[in-house]
Amino acid sequence: MDASILKLKQKLRSWGWDLDKLSDQQRRLAWGLGGLLLFIVVIFGIIFPLLDMKNDWAQELEKKQLMLRHYQNLLAEQSRVAQVHQTLNDALTQAETKFLSGSNPAVAAADLQEILKTLSGDQGLKLISINVLPSREAGSYLEVPVQVQLSANIEQLLKFLYYLEHHRKLLYLTQLEINAARSHALSRRASMLRVSMEIAGVIKRESKG
Repeated sequence: MDASILKLKQKLRSWGWDLDKLSDQQRRLAWGLGGLLLFIVVIFGIIFPLLDMKNDWAQELEKKQLMLRHYQNLLAEQSRVAQVHQTLNDALTQAETKFLSGSNPAVAAADLQEILKTLSGDQGLKLISINVLPSREAGSYLEVPVQVQLSANIEQLLKFLYYLEHHRKLLYLTQLEINAARSHALSRRASMLRVSMEIAGVIKRESKG
């Protein structure tokens, strides 16, 4: 403190002010001006730079917070995508349990024929013929279709289609043609229908290499 007062006195002497030679009123004025000058120096030399530095820190902190929120959103989105991906994988795994038996079209077609023979026998349909058709590619899978000719009345046919749709294996009808007999002797409900349909199942394609 004494050093600061000494420096201030020296500064005032350099301006032609000798505090020892001034009156009390002039000395108070000189001290007041000196204090004001020191205050201005402190304000502009220390306080304002600190405030600017604080603003810079605040802006930098805001940028960091924005970046952090951005990364948090990315992580949340990644988590949602991973969850959807897992759900789809689970659904696909569940669907693949309903595929036909075997890893090649010949074995799968034999499995499909046995299923159709059992269904038609359970519903009392007359199975006329089953022809295996060429398999069709469907991405990573193969459709294994068969052409079926059968004879049934309308009630038998409806039950057959119902159990076909709700079978534990994934089976679907890709083609259906129904021809009704022109007979007035039998009721419409009991009249026999000649039905031609294409039914397909699915297997997973064998990986090459």
